[in-house]
Amino acid sequence: MTESVAIALTTLPSREEADRLAADAVAAGLAACAQVDGPTRSHYVWEGNVENEEEYRVTFKFAATKGADLEAWVHARHPYAVPQWLAFAADHASPAYRAWVLGVR
Repeated sequence: MTESVAIALTTLPSREEADRLAADAVAAGLAACAQVDGPTRSHYVWEGNVENEEEYRVTFKFAATKGADLEAWVHARHPYAVPQWLAFAADHASPAYRAWVLGVR
């Protein structure tokens, strides 16, 4: 079986925190790429209350074998008590893009 590419999403309360987390994950070799989007408005329930906040989304692209390490690394640095962490396999990645992501060490 060949190694696969994975994608994960998290959100942060400020562009500065999102940019720092994205850049540091790439510098640490845990992600080949991390993109920051936003602002976006999130509506959610927290501790029984309906809340809404401006957030910034970070999308990580990485070798699936690095997933557990990236998740632990993000959670250790995340400002939220319960960070969003949604990770999934890329069902298809072009051969050149896949080779690039998997080649980042």
